[in-house]
Amino acid sequence: MTCRLVAAILSLGFAGAALAACEANMPDYEYGLQHPVKVETRTALLILEPGPGGQVNAADMPAIGEFSRDFVNKAAGGITIKVGAASPADPLAQAFANDVTQILTSRGIPTEAIQLSYATDPETAKYGRAVMEFPIYVALADECGTWKDRVEFTPVNENTYNYGCSVQRNIAAMIVNPRDLVDAAEPSGRLAARADNVVGKYIIGARIGAGPGENPAVVPLTTGAQ
Repeated sequence: MTCRLVAAILSLGFAGAALAACEANMPDYEYGLQHPVKVETRTALLILEPGPGGQVNAADMPAIGEFSRDFVNKAAGGITIKVGAASPADPLAQAFANDVTQILTSRGIPTEAIQLSYATDPETAKYGRAVMEFPIYVALADECGTWKDRVEFTPVNENTYNYGCSVQRNIAAMIVNPRDLVDAAEPSGRLAARADNVVGKYIIGARIGAGPGENPAVVPLTTGAQ
């Protein structure tokens, strides 16, 4: 029995029976359930053309930087690199693979997270490209702007369908590491008192870092600042 029907029953004076029969559809009242932020696994892909002598082209450095940051923040697995080569002993392919690997490790990617191989089929070997992939977590939310119900008609005080959708989309867009919605991050071990100290200094506009000779005592949150 829907709550709209229950409302009609209540108006007839059968309150006890109606309340017992009411089974509210919670997404109608909780926009987080109506428009959940979902985490899915996609594939991050970067294809690099070899430069002279098997070096990485300077123009590709910004793309490699973005690829590396996404791996650190959102990876759901390791990086696979396939380099086109005439053979596994191809010197140009080896130089290119080594350069790519060194650049990735210099950006904080562990060597053990990189799986390198050579693709020796004629079509791939002809171009000598490096195809780099890793599974990546992405946070997704519903598209907004669906007005399938009357915003002025809420006899049982439920939300309209579009209510809260933009809030959920903004949250999904601001999530730095969607992995945190799948598995909680390991605790850092940082003292909560230190975090409270930093927040207190931020609120009053004081320097956050301790300087030479400063008293490291906790700054109180309540002050007489004008």
